Amino acid sequence: MALVTEKREPAFDLAEIRRGYLLWGRHRTWDEGKAGFVTSATEGQLIVQFYPGIGNVTNHFIVPASEAAEGQWEIRWSADMAEVKEYGIGSGVDEQEGVGKDGIGRTDL
Repeated sequence: MALVTEKREPAFDLAEIRRGYLLWGRHRTWDEGKAGFVTSATEGQLIVQFYPGIGNVTNHFIVPASEAAEGQWEIRWSADMAEVKEYGIGSGVDEQEGVGKDGIGRTDL
């Protein structure tokens, strides 16, 4: 067994999405999606803050790159709402064909 191994893992393209972007996400187990803004973007995960509708409360959800690559998430995001991009369930991106070397496919509207 090798001491050091190389693993190819899905990763978000940080040139496409960054902190402060607007994001709507829906996990395959949710009935409805949640809209918020990206508070943290790394190659491994996105953290999205959203308003759950309770007074001065905010909450967050995490989108792991591995789950997005597996097709468990439907994601729409935008830097300025002039151009909205989408990825995942129902976006028309083929799960295999739409995944690039970074693990995340893109479709421009």
